[in-house]
Amino acid sequence: MNFSLVVTDSGPLITLAIARSLDVLFLPNLPVIVPDMVRHEVIQDLSKPGAALVAEWIRLNDPHRLTVRPTEVFEEFMLLKSMNPATKTKNRGEQAAAEVLGRALEGNDFGAVLLFEDSAVRKTNFLTRLPDCVVVTSTSAFLFGLESRGLIQNAQSILDQAVDVRGSEILARYLAGT
Repeated sequence: MNFSLVVTDSGPLITLAIARSLDVLFLPNLPVIVPDMVRHEVIQDLSKPGAALVAEWIRLNDPHRLTVRPTEVFEEFMLLKSMNPATKTKNRGEQAAAEVLGRALEGNDFGAVLLFEDSAVRKTNFLTRLPDCVVVTSTSAFLFGLESRGLIQNAQSILDQAVDVRGSEILARYLAGT
């Protein structure tokens, strides 16, 4: 079975960018997929923490190490935004990820690891309908998993680097979930 790592919202990218650790996403040696809506959520305002780093990381790695997948969710959002500039991106990253996942699962030889920000991992409504070939993980659980496999030295130090900007709740959310 072919597995891919699908980044389902902007949170993991921002957290890892602030910690200057985006490349850890490549350590499991899985194809990395970023839905176009998720990319847009991150880079729409390059003055926000981590946004410019994510934009540069995507530019440097697409298409050889990661793929930005087009979605109807993003096309619809851009159309709505052209009619009403105040249109918000809320939950559209997750919707785009669900669209990407749905298309990929049409082939029988595909599985996925869905990467959510720690705060979103329990509230996403499409998680209840996932097949066995799909694994859901949070940013912190992903990092601690890499550490347990010897792929990184210290997951906590990566999370600690993001705390100043992302807030200590990224750590509290992980601890509450374990």
